[in-house]
Amino acid sequence: MTSTNERASINERHAGGLSPAWLLHRRPFRNTSLIIDLFLPERGRVGAVARGGRRDASLAPFLPLWVDLKRGGELYTLRQVEPRGPAPGLAGRALYCGFYVNELMMRLLHRDDAHPDLWPPYEHTLAALAGDTPLDVTLRRFEMTLLEEAGYGLPLDQDADGRPLAADGLYRWEPEQGFLPDPRGYRGDLLLALGRDDWNGDVRRMAKALLRAALEPHLGGRPLRSRELFR
Repeated sequence: MTSTNERASINERHAGGLSPAWLLHRRPFRNTSLIIDLFLPERGRVGAVARGGRRDASLAPFLPLWVDLKRGGELYTLRQVEPRGPAPGLAGRALYCGFYVNELMMRLLHRDDAHPDLWPPYEHTLAALAGDTPLDVTLRRFEMTLLEEAGYGLPLDQDADGRPLAADGLYRWEPEQGFLPDPRGYRGDLLLALGRDDWNGDVRRMAKALLRAALEPHLGGRPLRSRELFR
């Protein structure tokens, strides 16, 4: 979470023309430049041209940034960039998880659609991936938060008709509807535990299958490239 002092520092720098940002994605553009996607608290996901950006070591994933952007048509122009602090230190599977989180952001968030409430969970997720929390639990928490922010949240306390989920019930997830009774579905007690953020082995296994099913309709029919890293 961002402390009061950190928020004051962010506001002070923002008043000076620089905004906090994270790099989500980059691709080559012309000889030395980049097309980048950034995540900013007050603007959401934005696209920008970074002229000469391939030579700038600060334009790397998982490095907190200060940026100055100028609007110019569909894409911004990156006028200034500098590190905002140390990187969270992701390595191995935690690094792959970071790429997965960024790809989800790219797929589910529209450009220029502000999501200020997603900024603290995103920063917390990167920090948690570098910490001691099980990676799958960190990912499931972020997936649920992202779905909620994108307008596709999971109601883990009621079925599609608004009735409370029964601990001894079985339910399947139907996009655009919700949880429907199904003798081959997910256990009600596990769904309720997930809603309480109560993680055990059965909840973790169920949550992985459930969140994959909930995300699938919003991925445009294309597999996530970051999932290949785990193979």
